[in-house]
Amino acid sequence: MADTQNEIYAQAYGQNIMQLAQQKYSKLLPTVYLKPNVRGKTFFQDQIGEWAMETKGGRNVATPNNDPALARRMGVMLDYHDNRMLDRGDELKTISDPRSAYTIAAARSLGRKIDDVIIAAAVSITTASGETGSTTAPTTATLAITTGSLYIQDVTRFKKALDDADVEEEDRYLIITPSLMQSGLNDEKLSSGDYAAIKALVNGQINTFMGFKWIMSTRLSQQSGLEGLVYHKNAICLAMATQPLVKTDERSDLSYSWQIYYELNCGAVRLEESRIRKIRT
Repeated sequence: MADTQNEIYAQAYGQNIMQLAQQKYSKLLPTVYLKPNVRGKTFFQDQIGEWAMETKGGRNVATPNNDPALARRMGVMLDYHDNRMLDRGDELKTISDPRSAYTIAAARSLGRKIDDVIIAAAVSITTASGETGSTTAPTTATLAITTGSLYIQDVTRFKKALDDADVEEEDRYLIITPSLMQSGLNDEKLSSGDYAAIKALVNGQINTFMGFKWIMSTRLSQQSGLEGLVYHKNAICLAMATQPLVKTDERSDLSYSWQIYYELNCGAVRLEESRIRKIRT
């Protein structure tokens, strides 16, 4: 009878990586518009704008025939991959444990890369737009915090920036660095127990305050001078060809050690500048 135990270990390993990557370690994946099953080197996301109704000037007048306000953004798909070797002398059975160091490390790597791709698209200086992606969209506007610390009046400015653009009140996110989060907790109005809606935030948990879901991320530091992002879910599109590839195989040429390979094919593009602001101090 064939020995299928090693195959079971490999399958379990791959499943555990995907569960952790999707559910735990990518903080920003649930905050953006996801475009799955994309094929090709580039992808396009069509948009439809707003328009105003006309006054009907009398009886039996001609029916208006106006073209809708359409727009399009183009993103680029890129491949990311990594490989790790696990010697047969290691405890092979532990790779089916979702808490194993190898599983957690691989999932974290996938999650960090997804967040980096999203953040880069959010602040990209050049965003391709137009029917063929040949024109450039405006850059993301900046909300400056001149004091270097986060206060409740700053959060109200973030809210007003989106309110003035008629951005939907649901699905708003505030992504900030740990240092900005720490400074915000020094503001009594943000950290006081009297403000019941933010009590969980004081304990370091993700919570909603002033219409934003707060998320703390260290990945913002990958972009120079960036301290935070405030945006609506439809401000950024993340395209994925498929779920990340995870394969575990034995390498006969390397003493039958386990080869742990994982690959991510994705791209992101900013969709609407009115729905997003970057925060700098």
